[in-house]
Amino acid sequence: MLQGGRRDFYISYSPADERWATWLAWQLETAGYSTLIQAWDFVPGTNFIDFTDRGVRESAVVLVVLSQNYLGSYYGTMEWQAAYRIDPGKLMPVRIGECALAGLLAVITYLDLVPVPTAEEARRVLLERVGHLLGGRAQPPSEPGFPHDVPDLFAVETITDTTEFVRPRRTPIAVPAFPGVTDHEESRTSVSVLHVAGPRFGRGLLAPDEPSTAAELRARIHADVTHLVNQGVAEPDLIVVSGDMTESARPREVDEALSFLSGLPTLLGVGPERLVVVPGNHDVSKPACHAYFLSCEARDREPQPPYFPKLEQYARMFGALYQGLDHLVFDIGQPWTLFPIPELRVVVAGLNSTMAATHRPEDDYGRIGEPQASWFAERLRPFEENGWLRIGVVRHGPLPRAGTPAHDPDLLRDADTLSRMLGGRLNLLLHGPGPGGPHLDRLDDTLPVLSAAAPGRDDIIQLTAAGLARFSGRGESTAQLEVDWLKVTAALPTAEEAELLEPE
Repeated sequence: MLQGGRRDFYISYSPADERWATWLAWQLETAGYSTLIQAWDFVPGTNFIDFTDRGVRESAVVLVVLSQNYLGSYYGTMEWQAAYRIDPGKLMPVRIGECALAGLLAVITYLDLVPVPTAEEARRVLLERVGHLLGGRAQPPSEPGFPHDVPDLFAVETITDTTEFVRPRRTPIAVPAFPGVTDHEESRTSVSVLHVAGPRFGRGLLAPDEPSTAAELRARIHADVTHLVNQGVAEPDLIVVSGDMTESARPREVDEALSFLSGLPTLLGVGPERLVVVPGNHDVSKPACHAYFLSCEARDREPQPPYFPKLEQYARMFGALYQGLDHLVFDIGQPWTLFPIPELRVVVAGLNSTMAATHRPEDDYGRIGEPQASWFAERLRPFEENGWLRIGVVRHGPLPRAGTPAHDPDLLRDADTLSRMLGGRLNLLLHGPGPGGPHLDRLDDTLPVLSAAAPGRDDIIQLTAAGLARFSGRGESTAQLEVDWLKVTAALPTAEEAELLEPE
């Protein structure tokens, strides 16, 4: 249920443009307007369709963040068309990227921020257009000069300061940076990865200071990152969550995980396209899997791996998280994901190690399978040839520690398959928590392997052409582990424009 009553603006956008959406919402709210935006207002337990419906109907203006991503978005199309049917006058498209308009959108006047070079100018024209829209006319703030008078070419336009109307924030996030300003990639010498172990929302027996909600965990991670950045560690370029978002894949747990995952990139100033998630065995719904087996039995059919109904709740979360990013796929036909990040020249193989998992206790272990390993080996080849950094992410670790039982549920049973088919394709493998806490190792003396800490814990991993360093911000002294033998063979990003290699 929406909180706070009627809002001035409902922000309709593709998740791929969340940086723009939050920047626009922030400008509007600092000017005294109220906004409704998924990144800040979509809380656990909220029905997404109801949230969208009430936002479109009950807001005074539907601000459309217009881009090619938006035009390809199923839900974005539903939102602007619903607003148009209610009242075409309540639509305010703001173009933030090059896109070809057709149909009804092509005849609606939009605010074009594509050529605007600075945040100050973008803010001025945005608030000016908002004033025109809400006022119903574009009357200038001062009297027009008499036409026979010679205009003063050196006159300076006065811009009214609206900062006195700042509203209290609904959620403690950092001020969004103006998306129109791009980073200078020529100054980049490393890639910084925030590695978060799956939080397993819904698990019991938490320590007294352990965060249990999405908001609490986001706040702790933000504090950890801020602590490290203040000590000189590079801000994260990429967020990796290595499986087990939930404890048992119940809908409430999935909603909590979705709230956490959708809010974390915004909080840390990166886009959702720089968030990587993979499933873990705790993301498997055992009741759904059992029901699938019973349904097959009733029809005299053999259950087919990977028994996809067990991951339907995870797939629902994935679809909501990456809605609008159509190149990111996780479905029954492809239950794993390739994450290309062209501006970093990094590609991440999001491996699914739950392929063998079912509702039966004896199936609670990690397995990738040759078809999946072969698929990634083929897709990673062009990235390797073009010198991209290649990272693998998987829930289950491939290497047992001393004293670890052979049938430990946190272990990958077919580590030999991973090593044989992907060991030469990857520069680094990250995985979820294992026995003995976080550690560095090598698979077959070639592939560097780095495990996560306990559930919900986080580290920043800094990769350079010379090696790797891990930084921990959990109330301890910051620990740096230099690994001389870890060589990142891929070229790190340069000033040259990266070319996106689209997965097939």
